[in-house]
Amino acid sequence: MENRSYNPYVTERIRRFVGALAGVCYSAPFMHCEPESTTTLNGGNIISLHNQLPDAPELIIIPLTGNNLVRFLQAPDNYSCLQNENVQLAIDYADLVQQDSALRQAAERFSFWLYDLAPPGTCWKNISTFPFRGIVLTDEFFNDNYLKFSFPFLLESCREREAEVILRTQQLTLPAEHYAQLNLSGWQEQRTSSILLEG
Repeated sequence: MENRSYNPYVTERIRRFVGALAGVCYSAPFMHCEPESTTTLNGGNIISLHNQLPDAPELIIIPLTGNNLVRFLQAPDNYSCLQNENVQLAIDYADLVQQDSALRQAAERFSFWLYDLAPPGTCWKNISTFPFRGIVLTDEFFNDNYLKFSFPFLLESCREREAEVILRTQQLTLPAEHYAQLNLSGWQEQRTSSILLEG
């Protein structure tokens, strides 16, 4: 049964630890591009009136999974508007493994972020060899691992590749400078389900 009270246009703001707004992530996959247009998503108005952002946010992250990802990979030429420099397509690890070859081809033209760094059974080589522009850590993964000795080094390897590393959480629980010392570049204000990409 569909929840008609749920607004699929909910956005989650992405902030730097100094408080500056860096961008937005959509909680639902949007795949609407007008032919021969540079307009991305939802016609010309991708941001609801109560959730205004600067005209050109640094980041616009669009989750892709399930049928939306399959359609995108079958005809990436239909989605040229998603090649804008500030648009990042978010995938999860399961899709990376299942669609590896097609995603690597698409990554020559589109920018991708990973939205679940280490689910059970993760092979680090799959992640380290894919040209991700960013990685989002879940609150649960961060809380389980940030005190471990190897954690800052893991994130440093991502940052050395010039990939952003952000934390998706409802609220920050540590001082902002602590996150920066751990090589995180920002955080995403979680406003929806703890699972961003649902098939």
